[in-house]
Amino acid sequence: MKKRFLIMMMTMVMGLSMVACGKSNDDFYNSNCGCGVDYDCDDDGVVETGLKAEDAHTETTIDSDVFDIHISVMDDGDTVLDRLTEEFGDPTNTEVNDNYHTDTFDDISVTYCEEDGKKELIEFKVMSDRYKTSKGITIGSTVDDVNAAYGEALCEYDEGDEHYMNYFYDDGFSIYFTCANGEVITYQIVMGRG
Repeated sequence: MKKRFLIMMMTMVMGLSMVACGKSNDDFYNSNCGCGVDYDCDDDGVVETGLKAEDAHTETTIDSDVFDIHISVMDDGDTVLDRLTEEFGDPTNTEVNDNYHTDTFDDISVTYCEEDGKKELIEFKVMSDRYKTSKGITIGSTVDDVNAAYGEALCEYDEGDEHYMNYFYDDGFSIYFTCANGEVITYQIVMGRG
């Protein structure tokens, strides 16, 4: 459990360090963001170019047929948080770290920053099969399902018993899948690849 918590915290720090409230980082792929993940995964010194999304808004959307939720990290932050509060009530957990806030509703965490009174979404972290990506991937989907839906990951590695599949898009976002025993156990959609 400690390891999962540590990995979750490292992933959040990585996500937050990459986005800096919407500021772009021109050296994103070649940085390790202080979390030990090298985005030049094959160590050949050549930085991969990002993927191209057909529709960035759609690619960053999660859906729930159970709760009639349809939200994107590209949507207005206040609107998304209001919708989740309407569906689930107040967050079950709220963490604040400087200007960054993470609210957990049901089995989805939403990280955002506030700037000039406006909430800017940074990340969705999904921990339940009641939500799916725009390409149908959910908790319990297999590594083969992820590969069939998204293609080969730009960065893929193992750490302990977990397998990571990371997809970076030139459109300003990334999608991370964490797998164990060949199945997705959590995924994140993160803004900040500019």
